[in-house]
Amino acid sequence: MELLKNIMITAFIAVFAENTIFSRALGTSTLIIVARNRKNLAGFGFSVTYITAVISVLTYFADKALNANETGYIYTPLVYIAILGAVYVITLLCLWRFAPVIFGRMKKYIHISAFNCAVLGSMFLISKYCVTLADYFIHGLGIGLGFVLAVYLTAIVYDRIYSEKAPYAFRGYPLMLIYIGILSMAFWGLSGHTLNY
Repeated sequence: MELLKNIMITAFIAVFAENTIFSRALGTSTLIIVARNRKNLAGFGFSVTYITAVISVLTYFADKALNANETGYIYTPLVYIAILGAVYVITLLCLWRFAPVIFGRMKKYIHISAFNCAVLGSMFLISKYCVTLADYFIHGLGIGLGFVLAVYLTAIVYDRIYSEKAPYAFRGYPLMLIYIGILSMAFWGLSGHTLNY
């Protein structure tokens, strides 16, 4: 029961408190691109969650190897980019070879979900907070789901932000950034952080 409780707490922290967009401002441009069309949300959500979950497991093994070497931190960014590129290529090749119908539908989502700063940033966040393989996997899964939550929260107000009712000076991108800022403050408060003056 205690293990289940720890897993739930880790998942909650990964989805809400360590949301890559609202707490770190990683992937905001990808968020805005995907929020334009709600039809893309399911495919993108599955794709980004899959990629963050897989790279988190591989990051665990890479971190073990890099931490064994005293100068391993120098190679960390290069190794993380190589992991991300390998997952991207292997995923595309496997889908193309074994599931061509799914490949046709998913190839446009895999590009944008693999190569954005939220996914790469999640690798650094995961290695900072996690110790065990289960922690890495749950955190990676949570970061992917948190990213999907952020895209969904942005997609539901996208039409209003770009509507004629919004003041011309704020319509579109400026109002989107204000909205993301307000959500960021709300998530910051939910995570238990306080400002000390």
